[in-house]
Amino acid sequence: MSNQNIWVLFELSGGQPKRVCLEMMQKAKALAAQTSEQAVALIIDPAPEAAAAQAFANGADQVIILRQKFFFESGAYILEKLAEKYAPKVIMIGATTEGRDLAAAASIRMHAGIASECSDLIVAGTGIYWMRPSYDGKLNTNICIQDYPQIGTFKPGIFKAAEPEEGRSGQVTEETVDVPAGILLTQLLGFTPDDDLTKANIEDAQIIVAGGRGVGSAEGFGQLYELAAALGGSVGASRAAVDEGWISKDCQIGITGKTVAPKLYIGFGISGAVPHVNGIKGSDVIVAVNTDPNAPIFGVAHYGIVADLNVICPALTKKIREIKG
Repeated sequence: MSNQNIWVLFELSGGQPKRVCLEMMQKAKALAAQTSEQAVALIIDPAPEAAAAQAFANGADQVIILRQKFFFESGAYILEKLAEKYAPKVIMIGATTEGRDLAAAASIRMHAGIASECSDLIVAGTGIYWMRPSYDGKLNTNICIQDYPQIGTFKPGIFKAAEPEEGRSGQVTEETVDVPAGILLTQLLGFTPDDDLTKANIEDAQIIVAGGRGVGSAEGFGQLYELAAALGGSVGASRAAVDEGWISKDCQIGITGKTVAPKLYIGFGISGAVPHVNGIKGSDVIVAVNTDPNAPIFGVAHYGIVADLNVICPALTKKIREIKG
């Protein structure tokens, strides 16, 4: 595996891999296939079996498992030691709260180049190019790192994942890395669910109802929450609505917020600035409602409605409730 393989570090929640890991796994498989390399999943968890099965279903050729607890400090140390042994070419890490910390720590420990918050990864000949949005997504920066291994982070929703291929299997390698006591500075003492944060988990939502400055107020978002509840979806927002203080930043969609790829996205009162559009372009179906017929969002929407959202949103909620009985 010397400087050939593409690794994906799996981050688990409740024993299940986060969506971004499966998205990166499919991307790694596509890249590895171009150069006859291997797509490798690295899973650090006391019970990695379910995650390993999902890694194979999403394209992994090999899975390296460590039956150990996962913290970002120990994860960075483990990654350093395994990279010394296996010498991967690329290490892909999700740009989650813990993933960002781990990637930065691993980069320092390994003296490895890092490209953060990337939008794509391209392998062309012997070159590897990390694409990163700049100037609020108006331009793309090409990052080329000379040495190996190279580390890159990706936000959820950047890669559009296909249906997994259930039943795939491959090579499983078990490793153990003894982590010195001085490395592990964090301990998980307990977990307290945050209901508000759960509601803002828009990265995994299949239906998103989003509002922008055109919603007009925090109270105006109430009708969006009603529609989202009727649809079984989540509520998101543009940066303008967040800046106004009408909704939490955890709900912000766009290059400066979260990238989403739901089956259905409905935007109310959102003009369609480039940063926001770049955050929703992976959606299967985009519906836009705006009073301005020249709003840029109509250029990317599959369906556009030129009308007052205060008329359309309640009417749509009523109709959906009638259909559902």
